[in-house]
Amino acid sequence: MSEFAAIETVLWDYLDGLYEGDADRLAGIFLPDANLYAVNDEGAATVLPRDTWLDVVRGRTSSKDSGNPSTNQVVWIDVTGTTAVARVLCSFPPNGFTDTLCLLKMAEGWKIIAKTYHVSPV
Repeated sequence: MSEFAAIETVLWDYLDGLYEGDADRLAGIFLPDANLYAVNDEGAATVLPRDTWLDVVRGRTSSKDSGNPSTNQVVWIDVTGTTAVARVLCSFPPNGFTDTLCLLKMAEGWKIIAKTYHVSPV
């Protein structure tokens, strides 16, 4: 499998895990010390540790269980050696998300180390 294809597999695990609300699946593709970053309404950076975010995923009804259609898509992937950056789109009505994911190629395969995201109404 090419590096591009291996990364694409991780990205679809991410997108499908979000859509289905499968926190265990998401935990398997994020490094334990990964963080999620965004800008809040006041214009300040926010940092959310992976495990805190996974608790949020566990505690909410998934988009799939809410009857929402999947709008997930991989927009682009850029690979350089053992690093990669990817842009994906997904929705969790009433919001849509543009996520930029940073990945590292570990001994066990590609893992997400950071996520930055932008939220907008759908």
